[in-house]
Amino acid sequence: MFRIITSFLALALYASFASIAASAQEMPPPGALAPPSAANATAAPDPQMLMRAKSWFAQLQAGKVDRSELETGPNANLIDATISNAQKMLANLGRPVSFVQQQAGSQGGVSYAIYLVTFKNGKKLDFLFAVDRNGKVASLALGSPK
Repeated sequence: MFRIITSFLALALYASFASIAASAQEMPPPGALAPPSAANATAAPDPQMLMRAKSWFAQLQAGKVDRSELETGPNANLIDATISNAQKMLANLGRPVSFVQQQAGSQGGVSYAIYLVTFKNGKKLDFLFAVDRNGKVASLALGSPK
């Protein structure tokens, strides 16, 4: 069930982020997030990006997102059922105990980071968070860590 919801969320939110995924060396598509390599691992996470990623993760857990922060493409693809499914999947995990950046980069005016999110019960998720050059959320995706 987790993989189905993850895939659904990733597909629903991934539409406007296809140009980044085209470069598999920089960032694999959601659901197939690879561990960081020396070429794309980032030593110093951007504190503002991390803060926004944590905020959006919490919004997904609560089942309520601020659509005014979404770029036009993802806003159109992020239907209420998708948010509800993400909330059901994430709510029982509790608050994350860590949010560790695994990978980051930018392409075509979109900056992204992939975080390894760990919970008190030991469960882990990859969370992709991306923003466009105007600061709008361009993509969100959840995946199983590899």
